Amino acid sequence: MNGFSNIVGFILLIASVFVFGLKGMAAEMGIAVAASGIFLAFANLDKFSEFKGAGFEAKLKEAVNEANATIENLKEVAKPLIKTNLFALAKSGRFSEGAFNKSHDVYDQLSELQDKIGLEGQDLENSKSSYLNIHAWDMVSELSGNIERSGNEKFSITSSEAMGTHSFEVAPDINKFNELVSGLELNEVSKRQYEALKSYYAKYKL
Repeated sequence: MNGFSNIVGFILLIASVFVFGLKGMAAEMGIAVAASGIFLAFANLDKFSEFKGAGFEAKLKEAVNEANATIENLKEVAKPLIKTNLFALAKSGRFSEGAFNKSHDVYDQLSELQDKIGLEGQDLENSKSSYLNIHAWDMVSELSGNIERSGNEKFSITSSEAMGTHSFEVAPDINKFNELVSGLELNEVSKRQYEALKSYYAKYKL
């Protein structure tokens, strides 16, 4: 159990530092580091009598006895961190990286972490959906622009009128987009992006 908990804490620590550091959110990064330190501290009760990290020092065994810490306490620490990271990831690098160059590895790790420690809640699911939805819109938008630039005039306008506008609440209707693309001659770049879009929808069950 300790080994798994250490991995959980380490992922939370690295993800928090990366996301908040990237966004220049120093205060939030400090809070996340401290919370991750606490998580790791409680995960290693059998190994340490004292723990120091991010300004936190306590005699852990005494603290556990006094606070009656349980796995639910750890979940309460992890839940807001995962939600905050997902929120930041949803907005990070949307225009600078390009929709099809963006890695979703951190999202996958956070989602896997949620499953492994048994975190539930509609708020978490909403955060995950917001991330997936907005990046699906970005991919559709970028692909539409490439299709238009390859010779299909006004395809971006046609796509926007048929699909609607960007939204964190709902993903674009892939069936409508398939109908728009059907019969078009796509160049190699557009073909690769179209396949990547369909793979994204299949992987995340959009």
